Amino acid sequence: MSLCVLEILTYSRARGLFAGVSLAGSSVRPDNDANARVYGKNLEAESIVFKGAAAVRLRLKRMIAMLNQKSPKTK
Repeated sequence: MSLCVLEILTYSRARGLFAGVSLAGSSVRPDNDANARVYGKNLEAESIVFKGAAAVRLRLKRMIAMLNQKSPKTK
């Protein structure tokens, strides 16, 4: 039996204050080893997210389309 772990990058288009979130002692950082395993080559998170260095898989395209449809747009 194999174990598959999927971490999902989340984002928000909301404006204003987010309450009830504590970042004390936490950090956000890229997992370059995981990126290499997923994409088969060493890619920086910035290149993946902002420069389109890796193709988006079909199943993720559907999820992204649904998130874009359901997310409120900022004016």
